[in-house]
Amino acid sequence: MNATSVTTVFDAILGSLQKAADYNRDDTVPPAAVLWPDEKREWEKLVPRLRSVLPQFLIFGPYDAVHRSGPAIWLRCVLAGQIDGVKLPTGTVPIIYLPGVSRATLRATEECPPELKPLAELQFRGVIWSQANAKDFTIAAFLQTEKGGLGLTLAKDHASATSLQRALVKLADAPVADLQAKSAAGELNSHYFDSLVSDDLVDDLLSWMSRPQETRSNWEPGRWETLCSRCLADYGFDPAEEGELVGAELLGQQTKPAWKSAWKRYAAAPARYPGLVELLRRAKPETTGKTLFDGARVEPWPQDNEAAEAELREELLRLPNEPVATARQILIQLEAANRHRRDWVWAPLQRAPLARAILHLASLAERTQLPLTGATTGELVRAYVDGGWRADAAVLDSLADLSHPLDQEAVCAAISHVYAPWLRDAAELFQKQLQHHPLPGRESPRLTPVTGGTCVLFADGLRYDVGQKLLAAVSSLVGDIAVCHQFAAIPSVTPTAKPAVSPVATSIAGATAGEEFRPTVDRAVASDAGIAGASQELTIDRFRKLLEHDGFQVLGPNDAGDPNGRAWAEFGNLDATGHQEGIGLARRLPELVVALTRRIESLLAAGWREVRVVTDHGWLLLPGGLQKADLPKFLTQTRWGRCAVVKPNATVDFPTFNWFWSDHVTVACPPGISSFIAGREYNHGGLSVQECVVPQFSIRAGKPTPVVAKFETVKWSGLRCRVKVTGAFQGCRVDLRDKAADATTSLAAARPVGDDGTAAIVVTTESREGSATTLVLLDPTGSVVDKRLVTVGG
Repeated sequence: MNATSVTTVFDAILGSLQKAADYNRDDTVPPAAVLWPDEKREWEKLVPRLRSVLPQFLIFGPYDAVHRSGPAIWLRCVLAGQIDGVKLPTGTVPIIYLPGVSRATLRATEECPPELKPLAELQFRGVIWSQANAKDFTIAAFLQTEKGGLGLTLAKDHASATSLQRALVKLADAPVADLQAKSAAGELNSHYFDSLVSDDLVDDLLSWMSRPQETRSNWEPGRWETLCSRCLADYGFDPAEEGELVGAELLGQQTKPAWKSAWKRYAAAPARYPGLVELLRRAKPETTGKTLFDGARVEPWPQDNEAAEAELREELLRLPNEPVATARQILIQLEAANRHRRDWVWAPLQRAPLARAILHLASLAERTQLPLTGATTGELVRAYVDGGWRADAAVLDSLADLSHPLDQEAVCAAISHVYAPWLRDAAELFQKQLQHHPLPGRESPRLTPVTGGTCVLFADGLRYDVGQKLLAAVSSLVGDIAVCHQFAAIPSVTPTAKPAVSPVATSIAGATAGEEFRPTVDRAVASDAGIAGASQELTIDRFRKLLEHDGFQVLGPNDAGDPNGRAWAEFGNLDATGHQEGIGLARRLPELVVALTRRIESLLAAGWREVRVVTDHGWLLLPGGLQKADLPKFLTQTRWGRCAVVKPNATVDFPTFNWFWSDHVTVACPPGISSFIAGREYNHGGLSVQECVVPQFSIRAGKPTPVVAKFETVKWSGLRCRVKVTGAFQGCRVDLRDKAADATTSLAAARPVGDDGTAAIVVTTESREGSATTLVLLDPTGSVVDKRLVTVGG
């Protein structure tokens, strides 16, 4: 496992479990389950937390449906979907934790205990979470192994092993970067593991308030008594006499410096104390004398954040009642009124999704205030690639963090109102200009000659703005990247446009578009390539034969091929996801971009000198669906959402153009951003810059270009430091360190720089106020690219 891709040990565990459950969605069925044997019950203390974040997590043990625990036969019924009230999330692979059971016990089918036998056969239809050597994952093994674990070096003595098991709960939240540094220094020993469970009053207090009974039951003798004594002296609060509810009220009110420090600790890592959310809700005094405008003071109470979210939701829902120009100004004003809530503790807990979305909606409003224009097709395209695509990106970003239908409804209402007119006007202008300045035809190759050592990686539906997300993701991982834009073959649908961007485009011709807009194989080439039969339509099989005939290796999803030759590979999940999920694509994009990035990395690591990323088309995405354009069916030979083949001698009152593969086939396009098929949120095939202007990348292996970014402004608000970064800051992080190059001297967890170039970082130690430290800007590799001496608190 690449430990730098996770934040904490717990993240690494989740990632390893997910990797065990991965499978090729195109070629295989999912595993029936991931079996997690734990003979010595070393991992048992993490079960409550795993159960809270993994709805597919099941436990072999006493029957307890509420906690998804039960005997083997009950678990089999759960897997079969036969237990009322226990439903596993669609699309996930169940994880079955087996405390007290070893892999060897499972494998010994004949000697397997009767109570376990109903699960034994799952090892053949599922997978076992274990080491590469087939041994069970103990805590120490997971930390030490390089394959599937973190690759750390631990002390081998008995004391360290005992301390490690005792420290598991707190070790789960230890940053992987810290563990790597201590591993390199030989400091992962009993002293370090004991320090994780030493007397940390603030953490003990917050942990107890979050889960009172569970926390006390996990504490060693004397720890509770110590907490009560220290709290009475430092906080003026007796946990034993007053209870967690009074403690939560005092935590929220922050009337003493000690309580302020406790709140800052909570705000720095709120996910560590999940029970505090509802406890603070219950603890809020009936009258606080505070208003939503007093942002810094009402942060502790979840009701106030929820009220602000509800108010913002209503504002967004009312937006369609306003003129478009006014609506855009309102979005900008709403961003100014809500931006402070992104610094509240509720934002990292995913309880302020609209506060996040309004940032991107305001960007959308600003980007669409001016129309996308140009006197010629070329000028309009240039305006789009020079920045017009950012409006499309803002739409995707505003939808990316939304899961609740009410939030989606509100954001979609705002998007449709301010984005649709801008999108429509740009498409209509593009269609008008194409009448005088058409897109290049077959005479202009969509792909330059491919030399040896190059793999052409085809990504279906890589729209220009998504291409920029890919560019940001890979730029810090590879060497030289050459970027350009290209024009999709029209209509911009895969059967037409994919062959045009392939290395065998010159071996393809066109006669009739048929129902699928497929061209045909050139007959002269067909016989040489071993393609026989009366029908020469370009099927997938014939396309691959043409590639192989031309000397290209056709790689499977996980194949590396021979990097000394030439190859064609494909990544096709993006377009399929758009067609299946509509606006749901926005939430899936990050994982799709990550998967495409990993494919590029793997090809370069296999020895390919160049990976050429190409695509066939972009797309339109509009919440609520594209407006219907009526085209009588009797006038067409085939009709898709954004294009239709017009029958010979028929006349239609729509923009028309020649099919890319034949000048004798006329294709009609609905005007603007409308569709011949109603209800489609995601569609392509028509004439718009979003559909027809696509990115191409030439990516070479080597050291990444150094990040050029720097601090622009630094402002303190109490112990919260807010910064603005300029330059190429994608993937950068901000940290406060006593020694710039030493991560172990950090005063707080490093924070990522946002899409708008801003970041906020909180110092959790009250006593550091007024002391000197260094503000550092880290590139994606962790190297310092800028630094400033600062005084904590300003």
